[in-house]
Amino acid sequence: MTRATPASQILVAAIIAIVAGLLSGLMTSFDNTTTISLVGLFSFLSGLLTPWIAAAISAPKSKRAAKPKASKRETVKPAVSGHNPDGSDQMTLYVGNLPFKTSEESVEETFARYGEVFAVRLVKDRRTGKRKGYGFVEMEPVGAELALSKLNDSEYEGRTLKVRFANTERKE
Repeated sequence: MTRATPASQILVAAIIAIVAGLLSGLMTSFDNTTTISLVGLFSFLSGLLTPWIAAAISAPKSKRAAKPKASKRETVKPAVSGHNPDGSDQMTLYVGNLPFKTSEESVEETFARYGEVFAVRLVKDRRTGKRKGYGFVEMEPVGAELALSKLNDSEYEGRTLKVRFANTERKE
């Protein structure tokens, strides 16, 4: 049995309590001992059934079919990330070991020597706002392959760049 979240358990318990309250309100025509016995029975059943009902509600999320992972020996094909407004294809390159003080314009200028650059995103730390030393460059496919072969393991502002095809796939 999968474990349900506390929020789903609380929600199920609240629904059962509402139903029990409505049913016991309808049964006020019975004598007091019967009403008290039914309320006790509803309380017992709600405590007993809540975890199972909550788990059954949250189970479909956790039992989704997982994508088969590629084995380490298989080569990952470069992902065509999408299309530009003019209809041309683009590829996303991962660029690692960037100097922390480099700018997006400087990276764009370097990659533009090999083909048309559509976008440059340098990743920043959310908390501090400082660059993390890696980013992504979106380029046209021919230029991306040329830039990969020329810039990978090359010197850039005193550091050795690591350029790879990004493992992202966008749904079109």
